[in-house]
Amino acid sequence: MRITHRQLEAYIQFMETGSVTAAAERMGLSQPAMSKILAGLEIDLALTLFERKRKRLIPTHQAQLLYKEVRRLFASLSDVERFARDLRDLRSGELRVVSAASIGHTLVADALVAFAEANPAISVTLDVSSVVGSDVLGQNVDIGFSVSHFHHPDLLTEPLFHADAVCVMRHDHPLASRAVVGPRDLDGAEFISFTRNSRMRHLTDAVFEQQRISRKMRVEVFSSVEANALVSRGLGIAIVEPMTVHQGLWPGLVARRFEPTITFTFNAIVSRNRPVSPLTRAFLAELRGRIAALARGDDPRAAASLSVRLPQRRTRDRNASGAVVTDEEGEAGKTIEDDDGEEGDQHADR
Repeated sequence: MRITHRQLEAYIQFMETGSVTAAAERMGLSQPAMSKILAGLEIDLALTLFERKRKRLIPTHQAQLLYKEVRRLFASLSDVERFARDLRDLRSGELRVVSAASIGHTLVADALVAFAEANPAISVTLDVSSVVGSDVLGQNVDIGFSVSHFHHPDLLTEPLFHADAVCVMRHDHPLASRAVVGPRDLDGAEFISFTRNSRMRHLTDAVFEQQRISRKMRVEVFSSVEANALVSRGLGIAIVEPMTVHQGLWPGLVARRFEPTITFTFNAIVSRNRPVSPLTRAFLAELRGRIAALARGDDPRAAASLSVRLPQRRTRDRNASGAVVTDEEGEAGKTIEDDDGEEGDQHADR
């Protein structure tokens, strides 16, 4: 027994109209064709659905019970079709985002709030994590954001923007009066550094080692968020990525440009093993719009020390000015929409 959608549709039309002729007109069929479909349904189900009296079909009790079940199934199909339309039109669904704290507490949070307000039927989840790469690899989320560029065959990493590190201190620190701070200004200073195995620690240490300048380093933190929290309470100075300070979230904290520059690249990460959903693409568009506004200087909350650039070219070389580039100043060539694969190693998320 293998019944078809068309047979059930014909059956519903007949039960609702009570006439083979009327049901046939609704479906754009001839009366003989409709009669043939209904007779075939009886045979396929091995049920007596109709009594035939004076050339009319009279539904049996079994037919009445079957009609209720078929109507319920058709209602479920309509629900599926409606849900599919909602997914297509972003009126339903779930967006799961994981982010390093540096961008998760700022740009990603701003974009997610705007996206949720514009799409009230969408469920959103934001997880600020130190293992963004692992979360995306495990396909526990739709997209991740990190300062690290993940070189993994199952991950696609797209540079979103580049920003220069800043030196943070309390507003009453002697160096707060300067527009630019350099390594020699921090000679012997109480310095909050990142953990020893972090890439940000290696890059910062390299700048001071090149100029043979020592700092007092007795405090280590995992991310810029912890560094800002300690500095704002008067414990030393730190060099951090700028996103966690540009909105003025830390009372008493000021940020000053640091030279030679240390440039951080903020990336979006997705799994190569699952398609990027329309919801994810729509959220990325919202985030990119905010990044572009920041790069143009259109965000009134941005600190004067914030320098944001959109990806333009790829290079891993040290430039002539001696600036250290943490990740590719990416050419906007390959994006999450255009995936061709890369390999390499992973880094911790800040």
